[in-house]
Amino acid sequence: MKVNATYLMRLAGLIILIFGGTLVIVYSQTGEVLMDQLIGTSIGVVLLIGSFIWRMVKKPE
Repeated sequence: MKVNATYLMRLAGLIILIFGGTLVIVYSQTGEVLMDQLIGTSIGVVLLIGSFIWRMVKKPE
């Protein structure tokens, strides 16, 4: 399987959805920010930004 930016963008979206959703739910219920959820969401955002950059650089002409 060839890894391209589309797969990484989907993966990043799922990571943000899972970890970010849990972070929002826990924060709204208890007022606490859990570090593992915050780190997971941050990794998803970094992966999403990186895949956007990779997509722009590797754009077919």
